[in-house]
Amino acid sequence: MKLFIQTVFILVALLNVALSIDLSSSNIHTVTNETRYTSLHPNVILIPFEKAYHVKGNVILSTGERIEGDHLILTHADEAQYTRDEDVEVLLKYPAYPNNASIYTLTYIQVYVGLTSDETSAYFIGKAGGIGQRFCDILLACNQTHNYGYQIYLYGY
Repeated sequence: MKLFIQTVFILVALLNVALSIDLSSSNIHTVTNETRYTSLHPNVILIPFEKAYHVKGNVILSTGERIEGDHLILTHADEAQYTRDEDVEVLLKYPAYPNNASIYTLTYIQVYVGLTSDETSAYFIGKAGGIGQRFCDILLACNQTHNYGYQIYLYGY
């Protein structure tokens, strides 16, 4: 039985790696007012995701909608902890390489965020890409948190 559980754990870990292979993500990094993405790119257009608060203090950020025939095409997770309140950002790019055209059209994106703050957001970066497209750039941002962890799920057909 122990060998079976270990095998299942390894298969789940490999599946997670396989499902996040076409996503480029920066590390969760701390930012100041001078180093925020919007400060470094002042003319950028940000399109916000919808925000919902979960009963356990987590935040769910989403955009688009599930449609008949779509399925989970990618998932990715990361987490960071700090000794004091920090402002953090993460940049995500799908597909990971610009010349690597995706075969999937995005229909729905959901991000579960675990944090010690209420101030978190997700945005599409720029007008191109996003729901109905085969690529997207996403900015995740949070202010004043000791802990920041996220799980992102991309759906498409």
